[in-house]
Amino acid sequence: MNAPEAPPVPPLPRVAVVIAAHDAAAHVDGAIDSALAQAGVDLRILAVDDASRDATAAHLAARAAAEPRLLALGCARNLGPGGARNVALSDAALEGADWVAVLDSDDRLAPNRLARLCARGAETGADVVIDDFCPVDGAGRPLGPPALVPRRGGGPVGLEDWIGLNGFGFREASFGYAKPVIRAEFLRRSGLRYDPALRNGEDFHLLLAALLAGGRIWFEPVPGYLYTHREGSVSRRARPEHLSALAAADAAVADELDRRGAVGALAALRRRDANLRLLLSTEEIMGALKARRPDRAVRALLRHPGAAGRLGRHLGEALQRRMPAMRRRHV
Repeated sequence: MNAPEAPPVPPLPRVAVVIAAHDAAAHVDGAIDSALAQAGVDLRILAVDDASRDATAAHLAARAAAEPRLLALGCARNLGPGGARNVALSDAALEGADWVAVLDSDDRLAPNRLARLCARGAETGADVVIDDFCPVDGAGRPLGPPALVPRRGGGPVGLEDWIGLNGFGFREASFGYAKPVIRAEFLRRSGLRYDPALRNGEDFHLLLAALLAGGRIWFEPVPGYLYTHREGSVSRRARPEHLSALAAADAAVADELDRRGAVGALAALRRRDANLRLLLSTEEIMGALKARRPDRAVRALLRHPGAAGRLGRHLGEALQRRMPAMRRRHV
């Protein structure tokens, strides 16, 4: 009597990890190594040098020559994180992929994160899966607890919900910092791409566009992404020109929501816009103070008196951060 045949082993999900790297030669290895260490997936890494001024391009090329799962790509000019990721989101680069995962060049993936999120996406039918993240320093040491779970439990995320979870409230953890894992078939079908005009908030707008295109988002309340707080990183600087571009992108979405009659989502976007305008005014005033131009700071505050409260909180936090160094100088 013949022994029964073993059931076929399902194929591993094929995941393309997209890394945009600008002047990242000193730290991109951590991101690459954390991706290569992922178990339970058929992995490919698409690392895009975004016209770096350092040795990032040469470093990626050398690593790709020694690692068949890594493909090094490049931009002829600096495109920003969204534009550089779009280079990797071409149909040719994604050929054969089931899922696409976004990873910043100075961040890391927790072990088994990709397999877990792909499984959740398959189980729920979601087109996009996000999870919580833990802030860490440049050496990977934790700086605090997971950021998002205190705000919301796991489950599907709708349009109004997504906007409300990215409202720019003071010291309010933004779900837009979550790095998505996206179904490749949805990307191909929808033509979804990053807005190249954005250098801040680009992931928020990508997922907002996904929802407007009929995509389904699932939030997995498990910390699987290690988000690095590094001085000088793009996401750490709220530069006025970047915030202005973000406000323009929000305004375009507001027009679309108005056309669709999405009253709740539009109201949430208007609340977000009010907070964004306060942040933009605050950054303008803070920039003038740092440049030792109190006259400009006063003029900006007179133009935007509503920013006074937020400005006071920012200045209070800055003073608290400086107090230990000031005490040391006077010991």
